[in-house]
Amino acid sequence: MARASLPDDPGPPLPASARSRLAATLIDQVLQAQRQGTLADLLRQRPRATRRLLRRFVPLVQGSGDGNPWPLPELVDLLLQWAVGQLRPDLQPLQAPVSADHWLGQAGWRPVLALAGHQGLLRIPDFPARYRRRTDEPALDNLCGLWDVAPSSVYRYLDRARQQLVVLLCSGPPDVAAELALRALAAQTAQAAAHDAQAAHAAPAHDWHRAQMARALAQGDAPSALWHAWRAGDAHLAAQALRRHAAGLAADRATDAIVERIAADPSVGARERVEFTLARAELARTRGAAETELRHLEAALQAAHRTGDRRLTGIAYGALGRYHEPRDADRAFACYQDSAEFLHDQPLTDTLADDGADAAAELATTLARLAWLYLLRNDPRAGPTLDRITALGERFALPDAVLGLVEQVRGEHARRRGELAQAIEHRQRALNIFERLGDRRSMRATLLNLSQDYAEAGDTARAIETATQVLEAPGVTEPEIVVSAHLNIGAAHFLAGALGASLGAYGQALALAGNAGLRLHAFRARYNLAEAHYTRFRRDADPEDERLGDQHRDAALATPVSDCGPAALEAVRRLRRDVLGDGNVPEADRLLPAETAVHVEAFAEIRRLRERLAAGLAPEAHARVQLDLARCYAGIALTERELARAWIARHDLGPALEAELEALRRQLGRAEDAGRSLADQWAAEAGDLLDAPRQQAVVQALLVRGELAKSAYAEIAGVAPATASRHLALLAQRGLLVVTGRGPATRYRPPPHADAGLPRP
Repeated sequence: MARASLPDDPGPPLPASARSRLAATLIDQVLQAQRQGTLADLLRQRPRATRRLLRRFVPLVQGSGDGNPWPLPELVDLLLQWAVGQLRPDLQPLQAPVSADHWLGQAGWRPVLALAGHQGLLRIPDFPARYRRRTDEPALDNLCGLWDVAPSSVYRYLDRARQQLVVLLCSGPPDVAAELALRALAAQTAQAAAHDAQAAHAAPAHDWHRAQMARALAQGDAPSALWHAWRAGDAHLAAQALRRHAAGLAADRATDAIVERIAADPSVGARERVEFTLARAELARTRGAAETELRHLEAALQAAHRTGDRRLTGIAYGALGRYHEPRDADRAFACYQDSAEFLHDQPLTDTLADDGADAAAELATTLARLAWLYLLRNDPRAGPTLDRITALGERFALPDAVLGLVEQVRGEHARRRGELAQAIEHRQRALNIFERLGDRRSMRATLLNLSQDYAEAGDTARAIETATQVLEAPGVTEPEIVVSAHLNIGAAHFLAGALGASLGAYGQALALAGNAGLRLHAFRARYNLAEAHYTRFRRDADPEDERLGDQHRDAALATPVSDCGPAALEAVRRLRRDVLGDGNVPEADRLLPAETAVHVEAFAEIRRLRERLAAGLAPEAHARVQLDLARCYAGIALTERELARAWIARHDLGPALEAELEALRRQLGRAEDAGRSLADQWAAEAGDLLDAPRQQAVVQALLVRGELAKSAYAEIAGVAPATASRHLALLAQRGLLVVTGRGPATRYRPPPHADAGLPRP
């Protein structure tokens, strides 16, 4: 079929009333020209009006065919067939069979049958028992005889049908069912033309649709790509379209209808159904429909588990982790860890050989998101996790989409190390990748991160401009990204000293986060609001700012730790003192020491206890704090042991590690026994020097620290230095302590039999 472009653009759309009058006139002229065979002449005379009438339908027709422009007469003829077919009460295509009862006995069918028969679009069947027509009898006379009516009645039917055509063609885009019917007719016509041109070499229908989907994706026509995937019967291709173009498809009216038809197709295989369900979750995520997204994710995980496919299960866990990221950090961690385990326990072994590149890409994606969560907690384990991705990239060519995500994470890693120039460089590389892929969602996320980098680098104007660019981007934007953009704008204003504008942006972010159920973002907004109010109170001394700061701080402190992470809650606890104390607010998003990051809550408590000791306490209170410190360290040891036990059980490593686990149990047991033995010894032989509470405090300090200096003993026992010297000498004579070192380096340790299994300095 030869193709030709439509006439030049006709200018701005007309008002509705003028458009209806134009359409009515043009439709009458088209119908008359179509009957007389002069349609091409009419269209050459009225190209501008024709284009006005057709502008809404051309993208659907071209997208459903082979993407090339249609000759104008053929396009009008196609639309005429489709539009007349839409007048059928059963909404079937025009050429679908019409029963004798509809021809003869159903008055509601007469307008469409009169128009289709009068225009020659449908052949009027012969019903000799009802009416015996003449040879070559005009359609109008045939219908009069068939229905036993006067010509005026048939003309009324024709007028009614023409009025319905005007409404259909002028009332805006067609509804979903009509749009799908138009697409089907366009595809059928294009396929027939391709078959005629290629004869025996014509591709089967499903292969033709697959080829057209690839073409539509290349042209950025996501709705047509999804439609072709459905018509090809390929749920895998449909999932691909949904993932790559969720933002565009979320706003298209026909998307849900197509998605529901694919989901209801019983021929979709189990693995393809999991993939498609995950893609539906992506669509719901784009729309901000959190409950729908979670429902699809959980269904996909259950279906993946039923297949027994570990790789598919790992992908489902990864998607579920992404859902929980802004809502439940602990759950997200667990999901990403499960995802990494199911995808691959040891990613550099040859077991990736079967589907190496795909499996490596999926594993790299999960590791990148796991590293991101580490970074959100300032956990330095992000670095080794990124190193695993580097090792994967050395063996396999990772897709651009994965490389873009990794560049994003590397940018955040650099930012939290304080290397802003490198952070911006990584983000710009990620932005280039996503622009090349046409991934608008990831482009927005990258722009958000760049705005944060610019703000920290001191370029607040550019930071605000970049975040505003995200808000003004066309198409549907996820609530999570919208809220983050307002948070970034608020942070930039805060750094610039514009506290009023900052509070306004933070307040808007809090409202949007609450409406969308984004608990992590709501927590961040409250933290930022409290910080901004405290800062303004320090500057202006307005008590209302102090009150509002306390209000937002208390609301943030009420956030469950699973929603924000222990390090963030600790920052909230310190916020008032940090801002209103010396005014030196520590940076909240810089990487922590490794051990502190792993046991955030425990070390936060240890830090508070150390600060209490430094402030000076009464002897009993001091001893109680020392006991609390001992319990913190013991809790850390027990936590690590229980984590090891769980890992051993999960991976069935009992036989291999049974000896090591038993040795640890004996060591902890010896330490506990040694502690009880030492306490009993002190109770029996040191009662004349210290009362029971002070004995217990000294014993606990020895068990935790392993040794004491004279000054430490004096502090814990609550005695003067001279008394401490006398006590220590007597305790050593009685065998309760062992002296090591000389002079200032003198230290006092438990005796060897009580020392087994205790920590060393």
